Amino acid sequence: MTPTAAERGQETRTRLLDAAARLIVEEGWGAVTTRKVADRAGLRPGLVHYHFHTVTDLLIDASLESARREVRGALEAVRSTGAAAGLDLLLEAVAEYSPEDPGTILFTEMLLAARRHERLRAGMAELLREWRTAVADWLRAAGRCPDPEATAVLLGAALDSLVLHRMIDPELVGVPVSGPLRRLVDASAPTPTPSAGPPESPAAPTGPPGGGGG
Repeated sequence: MTPTAAERGQETRTRLLDAAARLIVEEGWGAVTTRKVADRAGLRPGLVHYHFHTVTDLLIDASLESARREVRGALEAVRSTGAAAGLDLLLEAVAEYSPEDPGTILFTEMLLAARRHERLRAGMAELLREWRTAVADWLRAAGRCPDPEATAVLLGAALDSLVLHRMIDPELVGVPVSGPLRRLVDASAPTPTPSAGPPESPAAPTGPPGGGGG
């Protein structure tokens, strides 16, 4: 069946959004231009302005669309496992964030750009509220902490700080953090007994766990 004009237009828009999101990760928000997006998407430059008023509008839509897919995909995967197992998956995902992860890079670029673009800031705030609500729901269902909403806020702040610190000091990728994060969200988790000997050196970095997570 021959695609309709609306279907062709949607396909073009999707290609432009995907191309813009990849370029933000590869070159940075401020380096993306109309021609670069068109070249990456394999389309004429005029189509960029046909579908988007400005390059900034394209970048905002592209970054928010990509972030929504990633966050909602992760949320759906966790929801399908049940509360207890979902919490385990969440902590594993947080512990594996690396400075080389495309999702990490994209989110960092979005944070910087959000200071200048109100629509981007509002979209990110909405997405973060969705994430915190889901985390609070898991904690409540699991019965592991007395204050799910506040704990979800703290866990989100810990995740953001972890990403930023690992970007500044990549050696932190090799430092295990799942235990402390679990104690943050799980009141029943045992506190480890301090060892009598000197602290062990952090494990050497093993490199990023792979692309696509953030």
